[in-house]
Amino acid sequence: MGTHPPRPNGEWLSADQAASQLGVRKATLYAYVSRGLLTAVADPQQPRCRRYPALEVEGLREGLRRHRPPASPGMLYEGHPLVDTALTGMVDGVLVMGGQPLTTWAEHASVEDTAALLWHTSVAAAFGDPPPVLPALWHRTAADLREADPQCRAMALWSLALPHLRGDLSLQGDALAAALGAHLRVAFACYLGQAPSDDPLHLQVAHAWAITVPHHDAVRQSLVLCADILGNLMSLSGRMLASLQGSLAACLTATMSYGFVRLSGGEYEAVETLFDTVLESGNPASVAAAYRSRGETLPGFNHHAFVHGDPRAAALLRMADTLGSPAAHWIPLMQGSHLQHPALDWSLVALRRALGAPRHAAFSLMHMARSTGMLAQVVEQRQIDQRMWVTSRYVGPSPSRDNPPP
Repeated sequence: MGTHPPRPNGEWLSADQAASQLGVRKATLYAYVSRGLLTAVADPQQPRCRRYPALEVEGLREGLRRHRPPASPGMLYEGHPLVDTALTGMVDGVLVMGGQPLTTWAEHASVEDTAALLWHTSVAAAFGDPPPVLPALWHRTAADLREADPQCRAMALWSLALPHLRGDLSLQGDALAAALGAHLRVAFACYLGQAPSDDPLHLQVAHAWAITVPHHDAVRQSLVLCADILGNLMSLSGRMLASLQGSLAACLTATMSYGFVRLSGGEYEAVETLFDTVLESGNPASVAAAYRSRGETLPGFNHHAFVHGDPRAAALLRMADTLGSPAAHWIPLMQGSHLQHPALDWSLVALRRALGAPRHAAFSLMHMARSTGMLAQVVEQRQIDQRMWVTSRYVGPSPSRDNPPP
């Protein structure tokens, strides 16, 4: 059962009130501000104090509530495990990748440029070698699975490629860069269901999906915009395996499995269905009202990590708009009194329809692109050289005289 998006209002909350509504300590509240998730302004009556817009607090609370169990004292369930990273993050409200403003970087950079930026290497070192040669079984399976679900096909093909990829901890320098490039090429090949190639990665995608030449640059930009993510459970899973000395391929296997998870970018089919319904009815406002009357939140909006809207989604939606997509014009009609910021799901579906790409393309594009950043996350975690730990706490029944062991 979904929930209504936050209601706009002009109320301001004190730090104590905001922390109480979010169910966190004030230190965590301040961390949300530093990460760009929440706005803090000086109180006119007490300049040394800060106030927080109730609308943003409510939106953040709803996002956190949807992404964690309702009650647990554990830090993991509160959603606050903290990993320091130099890869991607918010700096003064700007989404930055490797020190570059991401949306500006995406205007000109290739996927290979972006990989080199995240991996701290050169394009020549990472992609100068010929593409990996995979066994005949891989190619036969790719042909047999041509019509299969793209995520299932990608995982099956990846498992067959894994023994032929070298990515152990002994690799350093240019050897590591070449291994990273080989892994990324094979990851793209597994999602596309075709042999690895030394063609630019965005052109491999465009050709596989029969996208016309004038639109190839939109494919390039979208892959770059989706290449890395702010820390989440997907990146944490890859990092945990890396901390246990997992190979590059093993770590990427863990993160690829998130393609089966609804709450980790898995709402693409729900957004596709919403688009189908709007196009069939011709009335975006009535479709939105019908969703809300059923107590459902519209899929594809209000990502919990971007209270002010995801800049990547905004850039993708602008591209879709220039290609004739009506999706940006639907939003004010569907919004009503409910604040709606498009998320990646919404904008990628809009772009894939404008490009005439296959129905699974939005989902596949995001996961192919994220392989770039996930490999970077693994390499960064290796440099920390510390094992991650999680412990459990027994809360089951205690043995008693009335309940003796068997």
